[in-house]
Amino acid sequence: MASKQGTYDTPSSQVISLEKVTRILQDLGASQIYVKKLAANDNSKNQPYFGGHLTDLPFLPTGEIAASPSDSGKTADPKRKIKYQASLKFSWVGADGAIYQAPNAKLIYYPQYPEVRFSGFLRGSRVDASKWMDPNKQGRSEGRWLIMGVANDESIYAYLVTPENNLSKELVSADFIKVSKVIWQLDIQHTGSVESTRDALIHKLLEIHNMGWIPGGKLNSGNVIASYKASNGGGYTLEAMLGISPNGIAEPDYLGWEVKQFGVTRFPRVGAKLTTLMTPEPNGGYYNTSGAIEFVKTYGYADKNGMQDRMNFGGKHIVGKCQRLTNLTMQLVGFDAEKSAITDAAGAIVLLDGSNNITASWSFAKLMDHWKRKHSQAVYIPCMRRTNSHLYEYCYGKDIELGTGTNFEMVLSAMHLRTLFYDPGIKLEAASCQKPILKRRNQFRIDHKHLDTLYKQFEFVDIALSSS
Repeated sequence: MASKQGTYDTPSSQVISLEKVTRILQDLGASQIYVKKLAANDNSKNQPYFGGHLTDLPFLPTGEIAASPSDSGKTADPKRKIKYQASLKFSWVGADGAIYQAPNAKLIYYPQYPEVRFSGFLRGSRVDASKWMDPNKQGRSEGRWLIMGVANDESIYAYLVTPENNLSKELVSADFIKVSKVIWQLDIQHTGSVESTRDALIHKLLEIHNMGWIPGGKLNSGNVIASYKASNGGGYTLEAMLGISPNGIAEPDYLGWEVKQFGVTRFPRVGAKLTTLMTPEPNGGYYNTSGAIEFVKTYGYADKNGMQDRMNFGGKHIVGKCQRLTNLTMQLVGFDAEKSAITDAAGAIVLLDGSNNITASWSFAKLMDHWKRKHSQAVYIPCMRRTNSHLYEYCYGKDIELGTGTNFEMVLSAMHLRTLFYDPGIKLEAASCQKPILKRRNQFRIDHKHLDTLYKQFEFVDIALSSS
């Protein structure tokens, strides 16, 4: 009796083309397609290597990052036996379009090395791909590729390419855009001239710069730019020019880049103010257990400008120093500042009162998830604002700043050095009423001149020269 063929050993899988695989993935809703050439150690035993940090993978949507202890025997230091797991909405796809869910697929980040590994991708799945992922069979073969299509609902559909077939050979000369050291994006549009998302970003920003003064606008749900008259329109207007809907989703803005404009009084960047990096809600402490309203009533203060029946919670909170308005002190728990290393998987940024009670906290896992999604690579664009006929107009400079190669430990180091801080602007109006009005603004900010401390590479780029 002939042995059963594996999912990727069928006659159709031997002759399938890249165009056909792309069409299958797009029919499933994939709008972006990524490719990884599998190395000899990329198998079910060793776990495929996906990068050094989770921030290397902002283009792969993950579930909530969770901390868990590691049973690794590679280190004797118990403080270093830690890991973070992030689930994936992952399925395998056959050459016939059949879908095989992989319910245990996940990314595992080991900060002690550091490295991110792909795990659990066969366990619990009906896909028959073990032959090509078992190191004792063909799981070390050269010529294997992993193709991953990412859909808007955060599903990932994957196709395994085996050696010596048409598709494996076709991928060698395919058009790719480099998005990380080990993963490339398939150039579906066949732009040809775009070798990286960096080039495409610079080209688009130069177009916007050359438009000069742009009336304030905001992209609506119908992808139409509507007039925006408020004074905070610099970001909305830039997003509209880039085709970005202001939906509040914590994902990179444009081609995998986080786009941030910052106000200046004149170009290139004179008068740059504080830059808000993220606005996460606390997920621990009194704030979490009793609610934000009770938190403000307990630790806030009466409005300093005399607004009646209003309480505020604000002020710059920096590590190791008591904030005089709130009498709270921010501390890093589970972080070795000297080594710039996480030492406790359950570590957190905490606000402590005078009795060392945790009034609010942000777990490392929560903030790591946000940083991974948004700040793997970021561009900062200077913006001037003027008033014209009672409306605001914006002009975007040509001298931009590009930050790449970050990780969450660099964020914690910046907090320890007090260059990055918690700077909330929470207000509670009608505070004495039965139903007070709460306006949340939990923000972590940095002085613009210290942005370079958050990235391994920080470039000042004249886009007019770069595109010439």
